[in-house]
Amino acid sequence: MRYATKAARMGAFLIDGVALSFIMLLCSVVSVGLGIIASSAGGILYFGLLEGSSMHGTLGKYLMGIVTVDESGRPIDYGKSFTRAICRLLSGFIFGMGYLIGLFDEEGKTLHDRIAGTRVITRASLSQAQAAYYGNREERQTAANRPVQSGFAVQPKLIGVTGTYAGQAFLIGAQGMLMGRDQTACDFVFAGSAGGISRMHCKVQYNQQTGMFILYDLGSSYGTFLANGVRVQQGQPAALRPGGQFYLAEQGCMFMVDL
Repeated sequence: MRYATKAARMGAFLIDGVALSFIMLLCSVVSVGLGIIASSAGGILYFGLLEGSSMHGTLGKYLMGIVTVDESGRPIDYGKSFTRAICRLLSGFIFGMGYLIGLFDEEGKTLHDRIAGTRVITRASLSQAQAAYYGNREERQTAANRPVQSGFAVQPKLIGVTGTYAGQAFLIGAQGMLMGRDQTACDFVFAGSAGGISRMHCKVQYNQQTGMFILYDLGSSYGTFLANGVRVQQGQPAALRPGGQFYLAEQGCMFMVDL
């Protein structure tokens, strides 16, 4: 996942402020009572309805190419979106200190993100996750024994097995997928607080000719391991068949590669 930049979030904040002001003004013109309702609850309805919808974000977020998701990177439902909208009121207290927290957080998480259990990522990250194939449990268990069929279009993917990303799938591009905490260099970005994950931890690629995945350790401090516990040494790539598994630092951060 690529987190939304602070500039993108600030841009969305300003656009949403203008949109809300226009809505409140329009409501006041139509009816004084409607204007009062819009002034008191307009923000909650605006953020709650839009972020829980298929847009996954407000007008400002849509224009800035970012969306609101939960801690696992999944779109939020209306329950969580309205919780986040109400928590925004807390972020606005004491001169907006809850918003300022996001300026000093590596993931850009504000107070209402922390309370509601949400984060803001790029729309491209969400599209990549949604486009990937998830598969069911039986398919995953038999994937390692399934022969690679040449001549067919394949979609190499990384699937979370345990940990924060369990059940999620991410497409692996032609250049491979670099995993780590560095938001500027990595394709798969972990939270800054992720224990044992280096800034540039490992890289996984798919070789179309051999039908195998290649796993590289990039000199990580806590290591990259195959499912059997064998550590992948830096400079010594490890080959994985579709359905093969590996983990970063500990088994609670396990992934599988598949087609």
